[in-house]
Amino acid sequence: MIIDIKRTIIRKNLSSFITIIIVALVIIALLMLPVGDIFKGIKNSLLALFVGIAYVILNIYNSFRNYHYIYYNDESDKIVLRFFSPNIFTSKKNSIEIPKKDFAGYDIKSFFMRYRESITLLRRTGMGIAKYPPVSITALTAHERDMLLHALGEWKRKIEK
Repeated sequence: MIIDIKRTIIRKNLSSFITIIIVALVIIALLMLPVGDIFKGIKNSLLALFVGIAYVILNIYNSFRNYHYIYYNDESDKIVLRFFSPNIFTSKKNSIEIPKKDFAGYDIKSFFMRYRESITLLRRTGMGIAKYPPVSITALTAHERDMLLHALGEWKRKIEK
């Protein structure tokens, strides 16, 4: 099975780009156009400040969710999980490749009702069980998340037999 959320990440990046253009145009319109106060008692400059603050809060929210591009493939003799953050500041691409015979399972950590969720893959080694770094699965849809967890659960059950 292959899970590739390229479209989801492209859609999120495109919506971020469109949002910044709309916010910039609204702020410029509020500050530059000779329009009277839109709301009685609130100056346009204060309204522009509110729009700017709302945009910053939206970006902090999206940054806290920690979206990752994820590619999962288990059709070969390895379980492959590639991921990277589409953030400007953290663009390091990572890959986890585990031979299926060494796969030991996974752990899910969820924060506030799946607001931010990550998966940690486990691998059997000669010295015990090794944990890979956690991977954020917040960007996955509910269906993609269920497919990923089902596939990993199936591989764990096959190995334990």
